[in-house]
Amino acid sequence: MIGKLTKGSSGRGLIRYLMGPGRANEHTDQRIITSGIVLGGQALAGGDLSVREIADIGAGLDEAHEAFGTDPKGGHICHISLSLPSGDRDLTDDQWAEIAQSAIDALGFEGDGLEPAAWVAIGHGTSAAGNQHVHIAASLVRVDGSRVNTWQSKQTVSRVCAQLERSYGLSVVEGREGKGMPGLSRAELERTVREQLAEPPRITLARIVREASVASKDEAEFVRRLRGSGALVRPRFESGGEEAVVGYSVAILSADGEKPIWFGGGKLAKDLTLPSLRQYWEVSAVQQKAAVAEWSATRSTFRGREAVRGDPVDWQRAVASMERTVEKLKAIPASDLAAWRGAAREAAGVFAAWSRRFEGDDPGAMASAADALARSAQYRSGEPVPSREAVPGFRRVTAIVAQSEVDNGSPVVWAMLVDQLGRTLRAIGDAHGARGEAEMAKVLVGDLSKELEKLHDQFEPKTKWDVILGRQIDEREAVAWMTEKPDHEAHHRRHEANQGRGFGR
Repeated sequence: MIGKLTKGSSGRGLIRYLMGPGRANEHTDQRIITSGIVLGGQALAGGDLSVREIADIGAGLDEAHEAFGTDPKGGHICHISLSLPSGDRDLTDDQWAEIAQSAIDALGFEGDGLEPAAWVAIGHGTSAAGNQHVHIAASLVRVDGSRVNTWQSKQTVSRVCAQLERSYGLSVVEGREGKGMPGLSRAELERTVREQLAEPPRITLARIVREASVASKDEAEFVRRLRGSGALVRPRFESGGEEAVVGYSVAILSADGEKPIWFGGGKLAKDLTLPSLRQYWEVSAVQQKAAVAEWSATRSTFRGREAVRGDPVDWQRAVASMERTVEKLKAIPASDLAAWRGAAREAAGVFAAWSRRFEGDDPGAMASAADALARSAQYRSGEPVPSREAVPGFRRVTAIVAQSEVDNGSPVVWAMLVDQLGRTLRAIGDAHGARGEAEMAKVLVGDLSKELEKLHDQFEPKTKWDVILGRQIDEREAVAWMTEKPDHEAHHRRHEANQGRGFGR
């Protein structure tokens, strides 16, 4: 989140500008998100305001200055803008209202037993660069004529932005040291539209890398899994030689022949740099040598366990493993950040594997869950590193989801596995809630858990008829099970028709 603070000398002028078309007609959907005391002590909200109402809001901001003659240095009006990087998740007006109130409280316009100062938060449509944002116009003169203390106010805004990024699971702008996911550039968004992609390649690549890192036992397997996913991969060797790999970049091959855009691990997420990933793999001299050989090859020189297609019965093992994992999660104190972030990181790998295999180029609920869990797993320098040992089992489940065969009984087990994944989301979300991170808890426990329930309902009723018929399925039909809305009546008609032909008896 980007926060900017400026001062001015006219509340009327600022409100006319914010509620108007802007300098280049860039303002759309102008509306009051929320407000403090502006007119007669009444809070305001809504759009479609008349010229007189807009003028009254501006006058309300200027009122205390004009009544008492208090004239703070630099002007009596404060303008705060808070914006998200392009491509960040959408926030509702209610969430923006909460964010505006957090900024107002932190800056001291209200609270702490002081008389309040008038303020109003105004929303617009997404900017031309793709940024969601809110503007806060506030008086630096309180209703009793005293001044609002603006000492270190810009540092306060920066601190508030960092706190909001953590609470709401938002992206972190490049250059800010801290916990979060990098934002998207305008060029990335434009290319996404031009190539008619479902999402920017950076987001897709982050899930691919996360899946490969969680499923792999060592670095060489990680490289092979990346190449097996179809991603372009290249190493960054230590300066002066090709014996030590210190970083990597990945890209997606463009369908229209455009030059691939390469992203280093740190541009995908802070925890996807090569040094960060190495903390979770087995390391020995032999494995390090094998890793360098894989990085140096134009394609994999050795196929490991990632090339072995799993048995359909492995899905049952995945369900049992996830059930044990959830029980272990419930025993972890909410304050154990290393364990919970480790769980979120590993669970993101499971969801990423499911999304890549079954959702493919049309990312859905599983991709959203993977992305949300990735945000949950982020940590700042100096904070506990996410632990893998606290909740083992995710690596094996990720591999099962990525490469196990399917048969006519698999969808029944998928329903069971989705249930366990939903329990995992709720456990991690409850830990966020216990720590006071309400927005992240709401995303995991509320929105995404409901999406998984819908996914469960989409394919389980279909399965019953097809199991009765004893019909084998292939992976293409498995994908259909995960994405299509069930037609129970059609399945019933098909069942009766097959019986009439002598099948299914």
